[in-house]
Amino acid sequence: MIWNWKGWISALGLLMLAVVWVGCGTPPPPQPYNCIDDEIRIGDTLNISYLDIPPEHQPAEKQFVVRSDGTVNLARIGAIPAANLKFGAFERAVEQAYIKAREFNQITVAVKPGVRFYTVGGEVNGKSRQEYVGQTTVLRAIASCGDFTEYASKRRVVIIRANGDREVMDCVQARKNPKKYDRPICPGDYIDVPRSL
Repeated sequence: MIWNWKGWISALGLLMLAVVWVGCGTPPPPQPYNCIDDEIRIGDTLNISYLDIPPEHQPAEKQFVVRSDGTVNLARIGAIPAANLKFGAFERAVEQAYIKAREFNQITVAVKPGVRFYTVGGEVNGKSRQEYVGQTTVLRAIASCGDFTEYASKRRVVIIRANGDREVMDCVQARKNPKKYDRPICPGDYIDVPRSL
C-alpha cells in the first residue's frame, strides 16, 4: 500500500477550513451602550448662572473649565468638585457651598454645558474634532468627516471612550444592519479608523 501524503494533507486542510468556517459565524450584537451626556467631565466648559441673589451681588453668567483635578474654582468659595457629577447634583453642591460659606442665605444655581466634542482620526477623508450636538453614531461621525479613505480597515474601527474603555466595531456589518451594530458616540469619545494591512 502506497501512502498518499498529498491527499492526506489536502483532507486535513479541508477539515481545518471547515472548523474555521463554522467558528466564523456572525458574532452576537454588542451590548447596549448608553451615552451619559448629562455628566460633567474633566475639560468640560460649564456656563454657570446665579439666581435669587441681590442685584448688587449678581455676577454675570460665567464660563468655567473643569480642571485636571476634577474641580471648578468659583468666586468667593474656591474649588468645588465637579467631575463625574450630574449637572443637577453639581448645581445643588454649589448652592450648598455658597450658603455654608455664609455668602448668601438663598441662592439658585443653573449650570449648562458648553460646547462638547468627539474626535475622528485615522483613515477618514477629513479627520477632525466634531461638535457633539446630540445623539450620534460611529457611522454618522465617520460620514461627517468625509467617509473612509480607500485604505481604511472598515472591519476594525476602534472606539476609545472618554473613560478609557475601548471597543472594536465592524462598520461593514453595521452598514448592513445599523440598528443592531452601529454604536453610539458620546462627548469626549475618539474614533480611530486604522489602515488596512
